[in-house]
Amino acid sequence: MPSVRLLSSLLLLLWLLPSCSSSNDDDSPLVAQVYDRELHANDLVGIVPPGLSYEDSIVILDNYVDQWVRQAVILAKAEKNVKQDFARELQEYKNNLLTYAYERQVLDQLLDTAVTEEQIRDYYEEHKGDFLLKSSIVKAVYVVAPAKAPAVAKLKKIVQRGKFEEKDILELEETASRNGFTGYYDADVWIPFRNLQATVPVTAYNEPAFLKQNRHIAFSDDSLFYAVRILSYKVSDEISPLEVQRENIRALILNHRKTEALNKLRSDLLKEAEDGGHVKRIKN
Repeated sequence: MPSVRLLSSLLLLLWLLPSCSSSNDDDSPLVAQVYDRELHANDLVGIVPPGLSYEDSIVILDNYVDQWVRQAVILAKAEKNVKQDFARELQEYKNNLLTYAYERQVLDQLLDTAVTEEQIRDYYEEHKGDFLLKSSIVKAVYVVAPAKAPAVAKLKKIVQRGKFEEKDILELEETASRNGFTGYYDADVWIPFRNLQATVPVTAYNEPAFLKQNRHIAFSDDSLFYAVRILSYKVSDEISPLEVQRENIRALILNHRKTEALNKLRSDLLKEAEDGGHVKRIKN
């Protein structure tokens, strides 16, 4: 085993040369040994991600060596005491890895990953029944302010207006910004109702009834004032809006294409092999 001084120099060299290729050269300095298993310096090259400090690099290398030692101890005992032959399992695992790597390579070359807005909309229209909400969602804006702030009355007046428009959202935001209040003003984004409740502590035992009856909310607790305007809402078992499902639909379309492409690839490869006389099935 190398001395502490030599090991530190070795680790420094590995830290300075993270991009070097690993080698099976057993002539490189020995870092650790468990029975007849050896860990050499070249085995550590590339373990440390580029850009880390020397101290962080040493921690990563030290942890790696420690884990290697622990695993080597168990493996040494397992080899002596476990008589089961894993040749078949290892071959199947290798076959699966090779198959996966090849199919991924082909898909990377051939799969069309462009999904248009029209395709997303068409899929949504054809499968609306698949997109039922499991919980309520809302479009809302709100402000949270100190309960005794002078601007509280104005905030309350704004959110309680009968006709609430873009100019009202801007006024709400400007009033909050001018007074240093926190708030949320993205009126085009659907958010889970429970997320709103995490900021504005309202209790709704019957969410559909609550949302129908409380389009504007203004109240204070011991220290804070809350002003909320709910612009739109949908409750559980209603159809989820396209905006909410857009990325999910994109993934579904790509997954469908992937499945079709893989099935075609496997079918084409089988036909190619059969047409070439490379497939023989032994019948009893």
